[in-house]
Amino acid sequence: MNEITENQYAHWLFNLSGFGNTTIDKLLSTGLSCSEIYENKGKEFAGILTSRQIKTFDETKHIWNFEKEAKKLADKGIIFVPRIDERFPDKLKNILNAPFALYLKGELPNPSKPSVAIIGARMCSEYGRYMARNFGRGLALAGVQVISGMARGIDGVSQKAALAAGGKSFGIVGNGVDVCYPEENIDIYEELCCNGGVISEFPPGTMPKASFFPMRNRIISGLADIILVIEAREKSGTQITVDTALEQGREVLAVPGRATDRLSDGCNLMISQGAGVALDVQDVLDRIHVIEGENEEKITASATTKFSPSESATTENAAEEILANGGVERTLEDHILEILDVIPLSTSYIMEELEKRNVDVTVPTLLMTLTEMVYKGLVSQNGAYFLKAS
Repeated sequence: MNEITENQYAHWLFNLSGFGNTTIDKLLSTGLSCSEIYENKGKEFAGILTSRQIKTFDETKHIWNFEKEAKKLADKGIIFVPRIDERFPDKLKNILNAPFALYLKGELPNPSKPSVAIIGARMCSEYGRYMARNFGRGLALAGVQVISGMARGIDGVSQKAALAAGGKSFGIVGNGVDVCYPEENIDIYEELCCNGGVISEFPPGTMPKASFFPMRNRIISGLADIILVIEAREKSGTQITVDTALEQGREVLAVPGRATDRLSDGCNLMISQGAGVALDVQDVLDRIHVIEGENEEKITASATTKFSPSESATTENAAEEILANGGVERTLEDHILEILDVIPLSTSYIMEELEKRNVDVTVPTLLMTLTEMVYKGLVSQNGAYFLKAS
């Protein structure tokens, strides 16, 4: 058998039944290494361990096979990174109840690059999906690592967009890294393993449980420089992550929504209580710039959600469009009226159609224009959908 490494001893310690992060920290506070702890008998730690833990400590040493356990991880392509390993993220070392170790498929976030956690509602609206796609894509193109929970809705949409843009994304899961949950996100899971990582503190094979998700949320916020919330109800699991982030001293930004949308209640409340407002990718990049205290030129997005006049539309093309329209330049309202029909259309659909026409506008401006058009009687509104006025 090959020589047992300190990481392998840490793996044994991490898998002792009934031993949490606090107990392991107390054992390590004795000044002993993981291997030295292993060489002792459980009774030597009577001041730290309960009688049941002492029994577990001694019995497990007789059945734990270091070589077999190492092979199990290797066969599944899983890496075990304890806190004693130099690869363990510095950002996680000082958070409350810091995990002693992480399991990993893929890689860990690059500590020299900024990271933003994008979180939000599982049952999100079309507006939420649109914003998640644009923030995920824009941040990835700006070189920012996108962290999330690989969940349904905002999490998965933002991570999929980041990966599609060629960026790095990391999914922090409330189960083993060899388990894909939810199953419908298998494409995101497989892509994360190749272009980022799937990370968990739970051993391989662990199935998801409701109680695991609040625990994993502290790792999501802990690995991020900024937490970006896109759609959240006033009382939701997202708020747990936000509370944890604030405890960790992380900055929270929220994407505002209409006062009548219950899915935006959480975001709007956060903003009213002092969270930063994120209308586009550049807002997030500006905050990263402030946090990092860079003296060089600000990071700029290669493609942001802020739709300023398109550089791809040439002056010649614009002139041709004006001539084709009888010498009159079309307004945003003109373009919207050409897109709308008697069938109700979502804001995200209208935005996508405007993009196809090289019409560039921010989401808030589009919403404001649609509202004005409703007041003018040009457009009718049916909930979150718009159609031509009859």
